[in-house]
Amino acid sequence: MRITRALTAAAVLAIVAPRVGTAQIGSSFKDAWFWGVKAGGMDYNSATTMHRQAPLGGLEWLITRSHGGLYVSYSEAFFTDQAAILTSTDPSDTLPRIINLKNMRRLDLAAMVFPGSNQWVHPYAGIGFSIKQISAAEPADMNFTSSDQYAITQAYIKELRTGASPYYILGTQLRLIGFSIFFQGTASPAQQNMFLYNNKGFHLTYEAGIRYNVGSSITKD
Repeated sequence: MRITRALTAAAVLAIVAPRVGTAQIGSSFKDAWFWGVKAGGMDYNSATTMHRQAPLGGLEWLITRSHGGLYVSYSEAFFTDQAAILTSTDPSDTLPRIINLKNMRRLDLAAMVFPGSNQWVHPYAGIGFSIKQISAAEPADMNFTSSDQYAITQAYIKELRTGASPYYILGTQLRLIGFSIFFQGTASPAQQNMFLYNNKGFHLTYEAGIRYNVGSSITKD
């Protein structure tokens, strides 16, 4: 799958790029450009379960300056679940149609602050937005009474697969020899107009990973 290929490419790049380790040792956290890989889990609620845990993996970029920075992340959570929607054009038909859901992709972007950093420990926090998309959403039953019902079902799926919401991140990066490790948590409100919503508050993640300093984030004359 796409996320597996991306993580494999990142691992290969780490092996074949000897300058990365040198940059990590010789450069500070400030005014730096990091890229990393991460793994963890997502806590979410759906129409069928509460506080379900889904494993996740991803790639990320962190650009730091003196007091702030920019964070970009792509990740995918791996799960199977179900949702129910009403798609009949007949008002007397109130039976829901079951939709099978599989995995969720996320693109997260946040403005960062770095309070209280020292040479080895760098706490951080950020706020931004998250774009989410259910990777696959298909009706469990493909028997439709009319072409209109099929069209309505597909329209609902298209509308409910993707959405955007605020994004919050809090974590700490620890500098080691040759690389840094990080631990972080994120929160993003669940959206009423998207799958994986059942009147509960947030999609929460807990993540850990490795970041490499690949150089300066400023141009030096």
